[in-house]
Amino acid sequence: MDDLPPAVARVLVDPPWARTAEAAPVVVPGLVLPEPGPLKWEKDEREQWIGRASFMVFRKRADDDPYWDEARKGFLSGRTRYADQARELVIGPERAFGDLLPLFLERAEEPSSNGVRLHDLGDYELMPLVAHYGTRVRDLAFRAAARRPADLGEALLPYSDAEVARLMTDWLVRLKSAGETGRRWLLRHGPDAAPFLVPDALGERRAARDRAVAGLRLVAEEHGRDAVVEAARVHGELAAGAVAGLLDAGVPAVPVKEPRIPRWLDAASLPRPVTAAGALDDAALRTLVKLLILPEPPGPAELRAACERLPDLAWAIFEAWRAAGEPNGHAWVLTRLGDLGDDGAVRRAAPLVREWAAAGRHVKAGRMVRDVLARIGTDAALERLNLMTRRPFPGRVREDARLALLDAARRRGLTEERLADRLVPDLGLGADGTLTLDYGPRRFTVGFDEQLKPYVTDENGKLRKTLPKPGVKDDPGLAPAAHRRFAELRKDARAVAADQVVRLEAAMVTGRRWTEAEFRTFVAGHPLLRHLAARLVWTAGADAFRVAEDGTFATVADGTYALPAEAPIGIAHPLHIDVPAWSEVFADYGILQPFPQLERPVAVPDEHARAARRLVRFEGATTQIGAVLRLVRNGWERAAPLGSGGEPGIFRTVGEKTHVAVELDPGIEAGEPGRFPEQRIRRVQVVTDLDAWWWGAADAEDPAAPCLGDLDPVMVSEALVGLASLT
Repeated sequence: MDDLPPAVARVLVDPPWARTAEAAPVVVPGLVLPEPGPLKWEKDEREQWIGRASFMVFRKRADDDPYWDEARKGFLSGRTRYADQARELVIGPERAFGDLLPLFLERAEEPSSNGVRLHDLGDYELMPLVAHYGTRVRDLAFRAAARRPADLGEALLPYSDAEVARLMTDWLVRLKSAGETGRRWLLRHGPDAAPFLVPDALGERRAARDRAVAGLRLVAEEHGRDAVVEAARVHGELAAGAVAGLLDAGVPAVPVKEPRIPRWLDAASLPRPVTAAGALDDAALRTLVKLLILPEPPGPAELRAACERLPDLAWAIFEAWRAAGEPNGHAWVLTRLGDLGDDGAVRRAAPLVREWAAAGRHVKAGRMVRDVLARIGTDAALERLNLMTRRPFPGRVREDARLALLDAARRRGLTEERLADRLVPDLGLGADGTLTLDYGPRRFTVGFDEQLKPYVTDENGKLRKTLPKPGVKDDPGLAPAAHRRFAELRKDARAVAADQVVRLEAAMVTGRRWTEAEFRTFVAGHPLLRHLAARLVWTAGADAFRVAEDGTFATVADGTYALPAEAPIGIAHPLHIDVPAWSEVFADYGILQPFPQLERPVAVPDEHARAARRLVRFEGATTQIGAVLRLVRNGWERAAPLGSGGEPGIFRTVGEKTHVAVELDPGIEAGEPGRFPEQRIRRVQVVTDLDAWWWGAADAEDPAAPCLGDLDPVMVSEALVGLASLT
């Protein structure tokens, strides 16, 4: 063990649970707790908390609306639910509820079906109260959070006083469910929290002292030792010196308890990581496994740099967990696989997402997305996540994958689409987009058609339906390997093709643009995407062009086109180009397109429709659920289920926070879409407040929504063509 590299020796020889002993505590009696400090809010946080009170409130009412007078009567009589009273105190007018907070606070401990009325409050009631009333509801928030720390502890984050500080350090040290809330409070208030902790940290009571010291050490880790010592100086020089000694002891902020290796895991049978000094011995291996069980293992970067075979170790632990029946309470298995896994783990783990989701194990499927694939974070992992966002998956897998991609894109300073550009695999093709397969005495060239299906030509340029099987005259080593390579290529291309065709069609509809450098690198010059790029009409500003077979650019008259350096480049929508002229060019060259572009149906609204938000000509018509679901597969989305569990309709996004929404009667059954095969189109409108619109009356319109003529003509055309397919 002494020969291990320093980075490994530090965590394996001196694990954090061994660093808990310290000198006898210094007690400074007579310290006085300071007065409470002001509430501390993060940017826009207070407004966001207040906004929670309006959740599920779909109709905004004026302050003089008689509704509020009746609501006040219900509040006074106690007829209104306690949780609804909390919302009314935030969103209701001052004239109706300005004097009712004291009554609300008095009722908190009255009996209710949940025990007391205080237990009726959730975070969507308590957090808006805190944001709106601040210190006036501090005691209510404290009692609620102390009783339900995992659910309501976050409501105390802005407050700064000794009682809250004691509660937060208690959670930090003692509770898994609320420990993160305690950590967030301490880091939010930083050195300002120290004066509230010092009296307990230098007091006689052991439990209170340990909690307070843990809080001080955590703040010092984030904000620096000197800042904490200076903050402690309000209690005198003796106290400041004692705090400095506590922080200099080299003990972890929160004492670490030595983990126990679960019974289902035989550490001795695991693959042994290898260092410069050789494979780890039994003791070091067990210590390493215990480190991996910790919520936040120390030194993961050092371990990865100094140890080989860590991905094998993480996968073996994962396999042991699966063999034991995937017992609950061991989320660390997936997290460590994400921390230590590689592209091999990605290939083996990604298929389990669909398997688990299909079996209804949505929590585990989501963890595989967030804790494994997203944490591994390699291009291979992000490619898998990207595919998941473009394929139907049960449960929340697509949303989990999308959020993971957005996070990865932010870390790289990219948009989601620009990240997707960089994740398209080249499948090992040459720069010209082909692959040569060598059988020894003969060779074959692989190309791709408009759907990225590979085809084969021989040395004479003759097209073959498929790659022939190796013959007796072929090289016995090269030919079988080349044949296997083609089979793998066909499988990989099939997995990539549908995703890329859908992605490029969406780019045409949404008006996505590339820079000249991005277009050359990630589209026209990409070994695989170049086959699709050459089958589409592109625009550079007002110009239209195509990518010729040799990679150059050509105009509709077949002249050479010089790509402008500054022009935004996109896939041309038929509304914006001379479709007959380009159709003739593509017909002359026999170019087939990967999706309808030149033959795409278009629709242009008349002047009456352009001036309206409502598309009355579709309303009242009858359609079939199959036609509705086909639209969902082509850019439309199903509405979120309402309280009854039914989905009221579908919508298509046509601008920033703007949608064309279709309300259906009786609507789509969330778990059984085919239950109501015939649907009547009740309303079709342009809306911005989508949630409120579903709940509105039959003749209700969204007054904030633009008219049809104010929207992007391409999005309007796509929406109108889709609506026409319903009828």
